[in-house]
Amino acid sequence: MRYLLTGGGTGGHVYPALAIADELRRAQPEAQFLYVGARDKLEARVVPNRGYALRFVCSRPFPRSRSIGALLAFALVLGVGVLRGVLILLRFRPQLIIATGGYVSAPIVLAAGLLGKLGLANAKIFLYEPNAYPGLLNQLGGRLAHRIGVAFEQAGHWFDMRRVAVVGYPVRREVLEAERERSRQHLGIRASARVVLAFGGSGGSRAINEAVVEALPHWRQEPELLVLHITGRYEGEDYRAVADTQRHLEAQGITGDTAGWYRRFEYMENIQEAYAAADLVICRGGAGTLTEVCICGLPALIVPLVTAAEDHQALNARELEREGAARVLYQEAFWSEGRVVSRLDGQRLAGQVLELLGASALRQQMGCAARAAVRRDSLELILKEVEGLVQGKRPPPVSLEFPERPKGLPSDPNALLRHVQQRLRAAGGVPGLEARELTYLRYQADRLLASEGGYEIPLGRRNVGVKLVGHLQYRERLPLLLAMLADRRQASWLRRCCGGDYLHVGILRRNIIEHGICLLQATDGQVKEQLLRSLREDPYFEVRAAAARAIGELFAASEELEEALLERLGDARSGVVVQALRALGAIAVRPQVLGRLQEFYLHPNWQFRQEVVTALRCLLQRRVLEAQAVSQRLDQILAMSPYFNPEFPLKENLKQLVAEVGQLVQGQPHRT
Repeated sequence: MRYLLTGGGTGGHVYPALAIADELRRAQPEAQFLYVGARDKLEARVVPNRGYALRFVCSRPFPRSRSIGALLAFALVLGVGVLRGVLILLRFRPQLIIATGGYVSAPIVLAAGLLGKLGLANAKIFLYEPNAYPGLLNQLGGRLAHRIGVAFEQAGHWFDMRRVAVVGYPVRREVLEAERERSRQHLGIRASARVVLAFGGSGGSRAINEAVVEALPHWRQEPELLVLHITGRYEGEDYRAVADTQRHLEAQGITGDTAGWYRRFEYMENIQEAYAAADLVICRGGAGTLTEVCICGLPALIVPLVTAAEDHQALNARELEREGAARVLYQEAFWSEGRVVSRLDGQRLAGQVLELLGASALRQQMGCAARAAVRRDSLELILKEVEGLVQGKRPPPVSLEFPERPKGLPSDPNALLRHVQQRLRAAGGVPGLEARELTYLRYQADRLLASEGGYEIPLGRRNVGVKLVGHLQYRERLPLLLAMLADRRQASWLRRCCGGDYLHVGILRRNIIEHGICLLQATDGQVKEQLLRSLREDPYFEVRAAAARAIGELFAASEELEEALLERLGDARSGVVVQALRALGAIAVRPQVLGRLQEFYLHPNWQFRQEVVTALRCLLQRRVLEAQAVSQRLDQILAMSPYFNPEFPLKENLKQLVAEVGQLVQGQPHRT
């Protein structure tokens, strides 16, 4: 019997394939196996170590952008991969293909489908989907598969249900059978030690790595505490997991022999031993990782990946938290070295770990809840499906009930904003939200703020994040908003050609003021400084207008603010002048302001005159102006439009002002 396995890129696709292969090899020692993956991915290192032959194909993810170049590049690479897959299939002649997803499996599945149509191969295809939301290429592969195994019932929606079987997530037998005492002995860990295992999936996690290093000084003096830290081997343009972690450790003064309390690994082949030895896990929220953690009965601190499709890691984490098996720690958005970054607060992580390590009864309850959250017979179910497929047995009819699962939030940023607004109305505002829900919604604001793509409206992610900060009263993000407002880095030349100015475009800066600062009712010195700077210097008129309005609504009257608003009365954009006039009514403190207002009595723009009248009324009520001074030229205010049509709001406002001035001059109280 010849089996070809394909799937890769991350551990969530590689390890299910290896778990299935190991079980098949255990049941059929004479069977032949071939694994097909990508040359520069996890499988290139892990698969040969498990004793399986390995071949490579070209592949790349389906592009999410609408770029023609990206689509053409994808089509070209996939085409080359399919041709390579055809050659592999014709040489190996497998009787069964097991595909566990990831874009790496697409060339083989498509090649098998092509050869099947041409009558050149008759291999059966078993497609396994480990996620609740199948990838686009797996959805396409599902049309060619003879049987489809899914980890979650809701994934069946995306496939032909006559070929779907719910099999759960296959976990390697060594994970199922690992023993605590033997694992600790093999790793050289004392029986009395309290062990914390921290890792970020097969590729590692920058956020977890940096937070763990930041937390180490808080853990260093804890008795019997040992941290097992798996950094991963990721290397990119702006981050190298091993080298950067070493640099951060040296900056913390953590050097020399630390094996007694902190051990760092680039990668751990036998992670099942670390699972068995651990008392607490810090990890990502992928389905594979959480299944293994729950199988081992480990309480977990889960840090969802902020860029996960459909935010599925947060959904997984919240579900385990709801069941009492885990706690969720969300990454947050911060301003660092001139950009918005998403990171995990190391001090908060340190506190959560110490709290759980000090509560053995709670950890035991969480471990029991974790074991109850997953099924342990997935490998047996998958092998039954594979055996039936090889023997040509017709699968039994399946009835999927698709139980109601907590729904995720809308993926479209503006739909998410509308959802939050509706939820706030239903709850009666932020105080009406349950604490976990509020934390989750604020995490959505952090996710969007840290996004590097599409700052503009209508679909700008960061733009919606700014609005969520205000609506959710997320005051902790005010420093970040002020940093973005103050950022004067120029946009790219292409964006400037299209009318942009700074990296954080004018509409975003305006929304920082209108939906961030104003909704937060922020009035500290930094806010005042940034609003004055925006009022005086910002090249986008809507930002200057928003700054004038915010000054009038948020701050107490002062000569400094009055002078800044008077300067803007000469602005070339009418919207800025209107907002400056309106704000002067609340901000001006000197009677001399009357002279500047009188300059607009005959202005052709009726909105200017309307705001002048409103400002005069406010200044009278605040006793900045004397009624006698205001009455001297009051009859000069033009109450008509240039076309001699009455502007009723202005006319009615002016009548009220005249009445109020008359009453004040006669020494009588006036009604407002």
